[in-house]
Amino acid sequence: MSIKEIATQLELSVSTVSRALNDYPDISPSTKKRVLKEAARQGYQLKGPEMAHWVQAKRVITAIIPCQDTQYLDPILSKVLAGTRHALQAAGYLLQVVAIDTGKQELSEFERLVKAGDQDGFLLLRTRVNDPKVHRLLKLNVPFVCYGRTERATQFAWLDLDNYQVGHLSLSRLNEQGHRKIGVVSVSDRYFFAQERRRGIQDAAEQIGLSLASEQWLEVGYDEEESYLACAEFLLQHPDITALICLTSTSARAAALAAMRLHNTQLNERDKPVCVIGCDTPTDELTASMGITSIQQAPPAQIGEQLAQMMVARIKGTPVKDLQVVLAPGVVSIGL
Repeated sequence: MSIKEIATQLELSVSTVSRALNDYPDISPSTKKRVLKEAARQGYQLKGPEMAHWVQAKRVITAIIPCQDTQYLDPILSKVLAGTRHALQAAGYLLQVVAIDTGKQELSEFERLVKAGDQDGFLLLRTRVNDPKVHRLLKLNVPFVCYGRTERATQFAWLDLDNYQVGHLSLSRLNEQGHRKIGVVSVSDRYFFAQERRRGIQDAAEQIGLSLASEQWLEVGYDEEESYLACAEFLLQHPDITALICLTSTSARAAALAAMRLHNTQLNERDKPVCVIGCDTPTDELTASMGITSIQQAPPAQIGEQLAQMMVARIKGTPVKDLQVVLAPGVVSIGL
């Protein structure tokens, strides 16, 4: 909204609105109050070295995803961002997505984005336990929301899955189905969600007296082809494993494909195909056709919409303590 539109909305002249925004003494306090209230409602912000000038907000939100392996986005994040974009668009914001390398240049690349000032806030996806981007935004007091938590979760706004319960539920369900030799396809524990899911699996195993030896754990990245090859080799090396818990949707699809192909070859020594549970894996026809059991708290697009709503609320000044949300595990959907 321009100054002219604010003037029309309040039935004032453009000159009066402009002078009120810049705190001219010839404008009455009551008029200034009306103008400032409407300007804030329409996204104007104080800018400048002394916060002395009102300018219209960029109406842009930047989503940061870590660039790793050869794949930027897995299907879950793609659908989350689609929901975010839709909701932000409805609120008058544009979503831009930026992939940043998680290597040595991570913070310097991120710093360039922050200094450019081309956005009103940031969405950080796939957060790490100790995430330098979070530290930097906290120091600069820039509005941001994380999809995931870090070790400083009490200090910022976030939306996260109950990843501990996801892991716990995965192993408990397999145990109820009679599986005693279970493998886990994990990712780096520098990611907060990975640590929590691993902890849930380990606690559930301990509670039911099930041993999970180190050789029953496989760590993969986010490249689906490489994950497939790693899972295929893993299953060949461990013919006694009857089920796999996969901590990501990418590894779940890779593991399911490896299990299906192995079951249809002469190398297979199993009577039944390996059961695959995918943590936070889409409950769609592809998942079902691959025989994946999916554990998911909410549809990804719905999660994206909620992230967008939280981002707008944070920009408008909602305290971070009111923007910290844990999504409880939902229904387990059984693959066909």
